[in-house]
Amino acid sequence: MPRAGMIQQEIPQFLGVNLREERMDLADEELAKCINADLHLSPGTIVLRLGRTAQNSAALSDLIVRRITKANSTNYRIAGAKIYRGDTLLTDPSSVDLSSNLITTFDTHRPDNDSTTWLFIADDAVMRKDDATDLRRWGITGPAAAATLSATGTGLTGDYNARYTYVRKSGSNIAHESNPSAAAGSAQTLSNENLGVAVIASSDGQVDKIRIYRTIAGGSTYLFDQEVDNTTATVTSSQADTALTTLMEEDNDEPALASWCLENGGFMFTCREASNPHYLRWSKRFRPESFPSTNFIKVGAPEDPLQCILPATTVVGPKQTVAMMGAFTRLTKYVVTQNIVSEFKAEEALSHRGTPAPQAAITTERGILFVARDGIFASTLLAPDFPFAEKILPLFFGETVNEMDPINWSAATKMSAALFKNRYYLSYASGSNVFPDKIAVFSNDTKKWYHYDHPISSLYYEEGNDQLLAGGQNGFVYILENGSTDDGTDISLDVQTKDYWGTESRFTKKLFPYFKVDFAGDGDSITANFFVDGVSKRSVSISGDRTGKLLRLPENTMGQRWRIKFSYTGSKRPRIYGCSAMYVPLQAA
Repeated sequence: MPRAGMIQQEIPQFLGVNLREERMDLADEELAKCINADLHLSPGTIVLRLGRTAQNSAALSDLIVRRITKANSTNYRIAGAKIYRGDTLLTDPSSVDLSSNLITTFDTHRPDNDSTTWLFIADDAVMRKDDATDLRRWGITGPAAAATLSATGTGLTGDYNARYTYVRKSGSNIAHESNPSAAAGSAQTLSNENLGVAVIASSDGQVDKIRIYRTIAGGSTYLFDQEVDNTTATVTSSQADTALTTLMEEDNDEPALASWCLENGGFMFTCREASNPHYLRWSKRFRPESFPSTNFIKVGAPEDPLQCILPATTVVGPKQTVAMMGAFTRLTKYVVTQNIVSEFKAEEALSHRGTPAPQAAITTERGILFVARDGIFASTLLAPDFPFAEKILPLFFGETVNEMDPINWSAATKMSAALFKNRYYLSYASGSNVFPDKIAVFSNDTKKWYHYDHPISSLYYEEGNDQLLAGGQNGFVYILENGSTDDGTDISLDVQTKDYWGTESRFTKKLFPYFKVDFAGDGDSITANFFVDGVSKRSVSISGDRTGKLLRLPENTMGQRWRIKFSYTGSKRPRIYGCSAMYVPLQAA
């Protein structure tokens, strides 16, 4: 029976974790630890998170799924050093593996005069594109040898030279054209003769035509003459000089090897070159396979290499916006803007903070969200960075707090992030783990944090199906926040409240006869372990549906502060709405 003078301290809600302060100094609604509880779905209520369901039916041969996306209604996965289209391992045209630096990115673009939207894949070892049917080289390598010239037939008089290019057609349109062959060593002198141009076919499967360019008599400028099939042959050039048309382009360079790409404003940008780590390059507009050699700027210095580049749009007036990008190095970041038709410049942002975790940087309506050594920030590039990880900062500073291991910064490049249902998810490696094992979740509704146990190497929001996808470390891609188990494995809940002092002075000693948990079990039970002054006093299994049952504590359970640890392993959705302790104040210590 309740004793005379008994006081009930009731805690009606729990909103999120605070690892910044001692557990006895937290706000009543703050938790000391929260693993695998969803505190966003029903704010104030602890409910077991949803599970993960495998998207692919069988494991990929390469187990670490480190990048995922969807393009042309097709799922793409970068696993290990391989590219997968769905569950199919793609055979690269040159049989070259991806780079061992384990950073590969992609973006989509439909080039001018092309009927296909391509997925462009940037990697330090290979640059590729895919249209959901064929994996191709990103760009076309021009002819290695000059054309061999000869005289044949009748018609032209004068000194002539010729060059040729390789072409990929889309219907009757030129989707992309390579740089030309070198000019023949010397012009061919003709006297009422035609020009024979010997060309060598390209072995690139995307090339279907060869274009011949010729000078006029005695000239040095190359003009379009004719287009022929991609076969090794001698082509006869017999057109009059006045019939030659378009000027030959010589700046359709292939993209340099780089592990980061971004389409923005019709341009394709690349960075993270191994040989030029501070170069930012861009293509011709709407022509993502043509990278003129002069289209680059140096951003920062080689000793502080570029990590990533992301789009950001900032409103600068009531009816005007400026399209910008943020270029991040490890130590700082830069605002990249276009200053003429196709020229770009980079200036240091107002806040100079950079990122060691490029794959965790994402663009949102609130700006670019990125991870730094001192927290997680939102940046518009033109205003000070806005921090929102204050409550979990010890994890960034190498501290273990309430059994939560800190971030392993040696695995920073393996972090990933995504937004889903007004929540921010950050996958990171904790403690001595070399691959991510935890996900920190931030609810934008409550502005609070909590954590999931998930061995996840990549995150991606698929808008078409409204799903949060995650690349696993066992060859599977998972749908997160889906199902009642982790692909058949029960989910384990570990939640610890703060230490509560009661309503009196924290120095007042108390006798604790009972505690109570406001709980709905969904047909299952949880374990509640009651602690006094850090010592476990009773662990009890609780079932039922909001019964309000008083849970008796051992005789003479006395101390100054109390807390409860909640544990559960299963596939139900138990909910904890609140808890309380009954005590009788005794005296000041």
